[in-house]
Amino acid sequence: PDNAKMKKQMGRADSLGIPFVAIIGESELADGYVTLKNMTSGEQNRMSVEELIKALA
Repeated sequence: PDNAKMKKQMGRADSLGIPFVAIIGESELADGYVTLKNMTSGEQNRMSVEELIKALA
C-alpha cells in the first residue's frame, strides 16, 4: 500500500495493542526476508522467515 494506507494500517495495529507487525513488500519478497516492527519501541529488523519464527516463539 502507499504511505498513507501503511500509516493507517500501523495506527490500527497500534490501537488494537498488536505488539509486532510483519512487513512484506516487494523487496522483502524478492530477497526472502521479512521486516518485523516492534510497535512499542518502533524498532524495525529485517530477518529471514526462520529468524522471524524464533523471534516470535
